[in-house]
Amino acid sequence: MVSRSFGRLTGDPADLREAMRQHAARAGEKLRRQGSVTAAVMVFVRTNPFMTDQPQYRNSAVVPLPHPTDDSRTILAAAQRGLGAIFRKGYLYQKCGVMLLDLSADATRQLSLDETPQTEAKRQRSRRLMDTVDKLNRELGRDTVRLGLPRHGNAWALRCERRTPRYTTRWDELPIVKL
Repeated sequence: MVSRSFGRLTGDPADLREAMRQHAARAGEKLRRQGSVTAAVMVFVRTNPFMTDQPQYRNSAVVPLPHPTDDSRTILAAAQRGLGAIFRKGYLYQKCGVMLLDLSADATRQLSLDETPQTEAKRQRSRRLMDTVDKLNRELGRDTVRLGLPRHGNAWALRCERRTPRYTTRWDELPIVKL
């Protein structure tokens, strides 16, 4: 499962799509890292339950996949279909997320009756692409290669104004001492 509360409330469907895209890509990375595949994707949205003066809404949808997969593009497409089914205008959303269901090990993946050499070749091509994306992100830094670019100032980005300085891991946050 990958989910996050937004930095600020939003009713913009583009903000939700971008957040869902980020969550789906991250879920695909986690899935490949553990050597698993998923057969269904659940997406959910919710408003802030503590704002009693605002209208409340929460919903989820499960989107089954045609074949078990670990391809972020397929997971993202399913997540976007699910979001389209549950999004309602007029609400200020606080959180959304992606949950992968019906997980199984990729090595022991159950074949379906409609598996053909062409679908296996397509799966191998997808595997090579996702391995390349994961390798580039591992070697060159997280999100070097990603599915789409987020807009600047989006609502789903985390707020970090109260985060403590990271002296031990970030050179640019080291305190400067002058005599």
